Parts: sequence; C-alpha cells; structure tokens
Amino acid sequence: MKGANISVIRRFLPGVVSMLGFMLLWQLGTSFGPLSGGSLPSAINAISALGALFVLPEIWLAIGQTLFIALTGLLISVVLGIPAGVLVGLSPFAYRSLKPVLDFFKVIPPIVIIPIVILVFGPTTEMGIFLVVFANFFMLVFQSAYGVRDLDTVLLDTLRCYGMTKWDEIWHARIPGALPFIAVGVRIAVAASMIVAVVAGLIGGAPSLGQQMLLYQSSGQPNQTFAIVIIFGVLGLGLARIYSRLQRKIVFWTD
Repeated sequence: MKGANISVIRRFLPGVVSMLGFMLLWQLGTSFGPLSGGSLPSAINAISALGALFVLPEIWLAIGQTLFIALTGLLISVVLGIPAGVLVGLSPFAYRSLKPVLDFFKVIPPIVIIPIVILVFGPTTEMGIFLVVFANFFMLVFQSAYGVRDLDTVLLDTLRCYGMTKWDEIWHARIPGALPFIAVGVRIAVAASMIVAVVAGLIGGAPSLGQQMLLYQSSGQPNQTFAIVIIFGVLGLGLARIYSRLQRKIVFWTD
C-alpha cells in the first residue's frame, strides 16, 4: 500500500510542481515584472475570481452547454466519420477520388464558415454542434481511410494463403490495423471539439462559456475573463485524460 502511494506521488508530483511554478511566475510577472500595471490580472486575482464564479448558476449552465456542444458534435463526428472513412479506405477508387476533397475540407478552419452557419442556424446550440462536426468529420474520414489502407502487404498475402475471405481480411486485419490511426484522429477531435465549442460562443454567440467570457471581457472584468480561461483549461485537460484512459483500454497493443 505504501509503495502504491509513493508511485502515485511520483506520477503526479512533477505536474503539480510545474503548475505551481507557472502560477508563481504568473504572479511575479504581474506584480513586479513588465506585465505589472497592465490589464493582465495576477494569478491570485484570477483564482479568487474563479472561486467566486463557481457559486453562480449561470456559470454551471454555461459549462454544461459547452460540454454538450463539444461532446454531441464529437459523437456525431465519430459515428459518421469513422464508418465513412473505413468504407472509403476499402475502395481504391473511392480513396483516390475523395482524397483531394478530404484534403481540401479538413484544412478549412471552422471559424471561416461561422457567418454562413449563423445565417442558417442563428447563434444557437445547433450552430455550435454543426461547427464541431465540420471541424472533425473530414479529418476522421481521412484518418480512418488511411489507416485501413496502410496495412502490411505481407500480412495480406499471409491471410490469402490461409484462404481467408475478404470479410475475414477486413475484420481481422484492416480494421484492427486502422484502430491506432483512428485513435489518434479521435484524440485530435477531442481537443478540437472543446476549442470549437468555445469559439462558437466567443464569436458566433452560441450559449456556452465562450459567450460568458465575451460578456466579461466586453464589460471590463479581466479577473473573471481569465477565470473562464482557467475553466477552459481544466475542462480540456479532463476530457483529454478521460479519453487517454479509454484509448489505453481499447487500443492496448499500441502502448
């Protein structure tokens, strides 16, 4: 039991120390450094504002709205993008035909289409979900298709020598071989979903923490604004850690 406690301490201690060091540098920089006297709040003021925000019902509502936009858009992207990518990857003709289209759309930032999406959906939750799906769908299709096609030819020849059917090849070789690529794509999508959910509120006006941050910024409340930034970081880190644990259990052979 004692050894397990020591192992946990060794695992988390470097991260805690680095975070405390960052907060100390932030506090010193805004108190005595070149950032003192400016609009950047100190670490103590931002953390104090963070504690005050947690008693406000609208902040918890905004957190729930942000997570709903991010997770709903992510789920739709995964459900639609991964099967579509697998089908595209299984067809050489479809892969060659659609690759330029995928390359084109996956590099377009969602912020570019916000004016168009607002005209269709308005500043609503549906607008935020659509932006998340747009940000992730084409990337997941490309990752899945590339993973299905990036298979060792020796393995394929071995399967054919043993008389495996096309379905056996897909189920026992191509899909397992594509899972590491898909896992990386979903990991990118998790981070992108939180970012886009924030941007949807900050620029598009969708109900979320981004909208709350814009209200605090426009009303001249820097402490509350940076407190919202801290909440963003905590939520993003939490989602990334949860997905990392799930990935290690599902795609365990890549560790």
